[in-house]
Amino acid sequence: MSVSPAFRLLPLLPLLLAACANNAPDKPFADFDDAARSVTQSSAGTLARIQQNTRLNAVLTAPNAPLRADTFRPQAGNGASYDLGPALGQLQATLDALEKYARTLRSLAGDREAEARVDAAAQDLSDSVQDLKLRGGDETAAKILATAADALGRQLTTAQRKNALRNTMATAQPGLELLAASSHRALSALPGYLSVLRDSLLRHANFSRPRYGSWERYQFDLAIADRLREFEQIEAALQASDKAIQAFPDTNRQLLQSLDAPQSKLQALRDFAAEARRLRNFYRDLPAQ
Repeated sequence: MSVSPAFRLLPLLPLLLAACANNAPDKPFADFDDAARSVTQSSAGTLARIQQNTRLNAVLTAPNAPLRADTFRPQAGNGASYDLGPALGQLQATLDALEKYARTLRSLAGDREAEARVDAAAQDLSDSVQDLKLRGGDETAAKILATAADALGRQLTTAQRKNALRNTMATAQPGLELLAASSHRALSALPGYLSVLRDSLLRHANFSRPRYGSWERYQFDLAIADRLREFEQIEAALQASDKAIQAFPDTNRQLLQSLDAPQSKLQALRDFAAEARRLRNFYRDLPAQ
């Protein structure tokens, strides 16, 4: 019995669907969105680990005195506060704004049903920009991104989505560069704080280290080794986060250029996605927080 040509194509259907997906015009923007979300989530984990180590150090260095409301307030040896909460919150707000921006581009670059999602994505971006301003982020960058978000609705009613996408990306480019620069300054300062925390940990560990040869010594040293390894991983993750954020403006620029040159190689996007994948793997061999 002869087999219908249609049935002969069935085994090839998954390959054909994959090829269609890979050739979809919005795929680079989907990849950008996925990578941005991964960078934000991984970097948020790093910032949370820094906060946790800051709290642990505050407990280690607390004075032998009755507890007070500010007993465990992070402070340096001279009593000055070194609470990283505001700085880390500003970094998180920057990451959230970048993630929402990438998601907005994905909505704009999508299929015909995407228009229904653009308003929600633009509103999310606008909310993130407001949060960035409240946390003391770069005000000029926030204004630029807010302008890009506010213009989306008007552009979608008067022009094609591709033109809206082009205008949004071109408007946002200077703001993205400012955010990358301010994030670099903040991230570059964090290893110095980590050194203070690590030195404090070692001083207190050496003071209370159990007797050599005891089972308690083995357990104690193993816990300290994990903590020291965590500090190394945090520093490496901060460098990777910085590298990824620095790549964000170049990725936006190349994606913008690709709207008029669809065969562009988009090397910046590949590098950005690779850094996002690398960030996911930093803490796999460390105890969960």
